[in-house]
Amino acid sequence: MRSWTDFDFVNLALIPMFLFAATFFPLSQYPVGLQWVVRCTPLYQGVALERGLTTGQLTWTMLLNVAYLGILGTVGLRIATRRLRQLLQP
Repeated sequence: MRSWTDFDFVNLALIPMFLFAATFFPLSQYPVGLQWVVRCTPLYQGVALERGLTTGQLTWTMLLNVAYLGILGTVGLRIATRRLRQLLQP
């Protein structure tokens, strides 16, 4: 983020991801092409994991959701650490 106005780009990504992450409608309601796009988003992975945990439908595929979120979190943390290190060092 270069300035506070760049936070508009965050909303530009988050709002569609929130609306299409199978939070309100089941994934089967979307066209097949959009289903694959939705499955690649991190919010869908979290929704699928939470839905399985709250309904008691535990499957082995939930480990893929956990791995996906863990890998994405680790990559994001490394990028943020590198960026902050560059900005804070004189």
